[in-house]
Amino acid sequence: MGGSFHGAGVITLDAKGRLAIPTRHRDVLVAARKPLVLTAHPDGCALLYQEPEWETTRTKVEKFPSFDPRASWWKRLLLGLQEHVLPEVQA
Repeated sequence: MGGSFHGAGVITLDAKGRLAIPTRHRDVLVAARKPLVLTAHPDGCALLYQEPEWETTRTKVEKFPSFDPRASWWKRLLLGLQEHVLPEVQA
């Protein structure tokens, strides 16, 4: 897959706030046993990055001009809501 996942699917949170990843992607992510970064998209989507790819994105976002209202909004959204997680299989 080259570090990139494509496709659409319905992803939900359970009562404990856990994100259910589609099986076709989950097996690869769990097998890698590497941290993931979850953040938000303004269209109500979740963005999921493997940590090295996130660091590249984060570096670019941090360079957005702080005094530009639109750029500042993107920085707050992407960086402010980032959550680092280690994928695990729930029984």
